[in-house]
Parts: sequence; C-alpha cells; structure tokens
Amino acid sequence: MRKIAFLVAILVLLGFTQAGAAELKIGYVNLQKALNECEAGIKAKQELKEEARKLEKKLTKKQEELKKLREEIEKKHAVWNEETRKAKERDYQIKSQQLQEEFVRLSEELNRKRSQKEEKIIKELRAIIDRVAKERGYTYVLEASTGLILYGPEKDDITDLVIKLYNEKLKKD
Repeated sequence: MRKIAFLVAILVLLGFTQAGAAELKIGYVNLQKALNECEAGIKAKQELKEEARKLEKKLTKKQEELKKLREEIEKKHAVWNEETRKAKERDYQIKSQQLQEEFVRLSEELNRKRSQKEEKIIKELRAIIDRVAKERGYTYVLEASTGLILYGPEKDDITDLVIKLYNEKLKKD
C-alpha cells in the first residue's frame, strides 16, 4: 500500500513540476488481460492444459495400480503369512509415497513451465508497451491489474492495442 501511495505522490509531483514545461500523458495497460488474451498466451495455456492432462492421466494410472494393490491386501491378508503381509504393506507404503512425491514434482515442474512461458510473453509485451508509449507520447504507462488504477479514460487504455501489435509481431516472426 505504501508503494502505491508513493507512486501516486511522485506522479502528482511530476505533474505539477512539468505542467509548464510539457504535457503529462499517462496511459495504462492491463498486463494480465494482455497475457490472457494475446495469441501466445492462449497458446501457452492450451499447451500447459494438454501437458497437465497427460500428467493427470499418468498419475491416475498409477493411482489405480495402487488402489488394486490395496484391494489385494485387504482381500488376501487373512490367507497370507505375516512375512508376505508385511512385504505387501511395505510395498504399498513405498508406492504410495512415490506417487505423492511424483505428484509434487510434476506439479512443481508444471508451475515452473507456466512461469517461464508467462515471463517470456510479459517481457515481449513490455517491449511492445515501450514502443507504443514512445510512439504515442505517453510520459508514463501504468499497470492496471495491480489495482493502482481505479479509473482511467478509455482512450488511455492501451491494452487492446498492445495485444493487437504483439499478435502482429508474432505472425511476422
């Protein structure tokens, strides 16, 4: 909250000090919206969703195997000798622990991939924002999805323009 108040105070001071020298022009962008709606963001989400579906299928298969082992232990524990029963229980515990560890590892890996894809896209979006700001004469461009901007004229929202230019850039590359 202090950062927001500090930023607003600086912008207000800059506005007063530059009032006579040059026009202060402030634009804003919703980076989260741009990330979600640009073609690269949509594609990245689809890729991650597909990968998550594959991993879920893999984990579900292992979960079913574990369930069958549990059912076998419950059905046959009375007829097995103590050594066999303990060996099966130990096997079940080991496989259960391995499944949990694999789930955590795969979840972390998926989150890491998501973060990498988002960071790459956001970096590219920022380059577009920089270009638009310079071309259109914006003194400042603020990030709207942080909650810092409670109101802004629609004409100063450059989010859709950034998405459009980014998509065009991707088609050229």
